[in-house]
Amino acid sequence: MAPPSSFPEFVPSDDPDEEEPPFQPADWYGPPHGVRPGVADLGVEVGRSESTVVSLQGAEAYASGVVLDLAVHVRERGREARRRVFAALDLHHGRGQLDLFLGAGGLRWGVELADGSRATTLDESPWNERPEDADPSDWNPSHPVLDGVGRTQVWYDSWRRGIWLWPLPPLPTMRVVCAWPDRGIAETSVEVPVTALHEAAARATPVW
Repeated sequence: MAPPSSFPEFVPSDDPDEEEPPFQPADWYGPPHGVRPGVADLGVEVGRSESTVVSLQGAEAYASGVVLDLAVHVRERGREARRRVFAALDLHHGRGQLDLFLGAGGLRWGVELADGSRATTLDESPWNERPEDADPSDWNPSHPVLDGVGRTQVWYDSWRRGIWLWPLPPLPTMRVVCAWPDRGIAETSVEVPVTALHEAAARATPVW
């Protein structure tokens, strides 16, 4: 007698999903659908104090932009103290309306691209500037965009989230500025080479 299978028996649905036309948003919305990104290792520290380190650990790159892996490590030993820091980050690390409630001492950061254009975590949402009669799939903002992607991740003393940067930063470098007065981080500016991002973007491939 054959041993019982450890896998459940999957019963096909009687109501298969109807096919929908593929939706491809404008480039600034976020990572393109149906594309496997090229991965780059950054490991760039953009802010440090005795209690806190802010870094860009890596990136997933596409022809249209890049998802930066923003990471925060803290030294608080108490679980509740860490929870308070990370709960605040969940609200105030992105951009737009959420950061209108950010206190004067909270985390702020941004990028300046090689062409002089800038994006910061205090920028208004591009949705607020889109003309009412503009087709959202065709319209693009006149400046770079930073926006959160997916959920935050917390593991003991670290907090992480993917941040979409549109467009792919032009060569040769981008400048990253960070300040977090409440955590003892004065304004810091770091030049980051973007060659690795372009090499990773060239490795991005369609999934289908």
